[in-house]
Amino acid sequence: MMKKEKIEPGSVVYDEKKKLAELQSMILHRGDLERGRILREAGAESGRWFEAHSAQLDTMVRGIKADAEKRAREMTARQMAEAESARDRDRLHLQNELVLKALARFQSALAALSGRPDYGTILTGMAIEACSGVPRGEKVKMRLCAEDASHGPAVAAAVNASFSDIEVVFDPTPAAISGGVFLYSEEGRWRIAADWKSKVEEMADDVARAVLAEL
Repeated sequence: MMKKEKIEPGSVVYDEKKKLAELQSMILHRGDLERGRILREAGAESGRWFEAHSAQLDTMVRGIKADAEKRAREMTARQMAEAESARDRDRLHLQNELVLKALARFQSALAALSGRPDYGTILTGMAIEACSGVPRGEKVKMRLCAEDASHGPAVAAAVNASFSDIEVVFDPTPAAISGGVFLYSEEGRWRIAADWKSKVEEMADDVARAVLAEL
């Protein structure tokens, strides 16, 4: 007959706590091992993924860089083109403004010829030049501006003395010109304005070239 051992209550509690501590230690140890395994596998998987996609990533980065450089060059080229276009427009505007001012001054200088003592001779020369283009055998009417009317008879007489195949008759009706002469046929088939405005227009290209040469 076996003899039963007497178990003290305090020893049972101690054994249970010891087992729980051992179980907890084992669980934590296994957890550390599992965590290490997972981390190693994740690191290996990450390395394999990087190796497999590194070339693709490099190509992508180069593409992004090339596209950025291209856009920067295009933006710079566009800005330069816009700046050059604006500069050309401003330069053209300035050129036109200077040419117009030069032509206006030229016309004013021609109008100022009326104060010269030989102004009648100047009008005669313009009339002779204009009459050289009229049909022969014509009767030509000549008008002057209101300010030059007093020169009309003498100019007509001087022109008639220079041509034997046309007849110039002074018409005292004022012509709508700024100076010079206005010729027209008796039947009204043609007319010639040899005034300061037309002279300025004839020389506009020469004046423009002279102005532009100074810029």
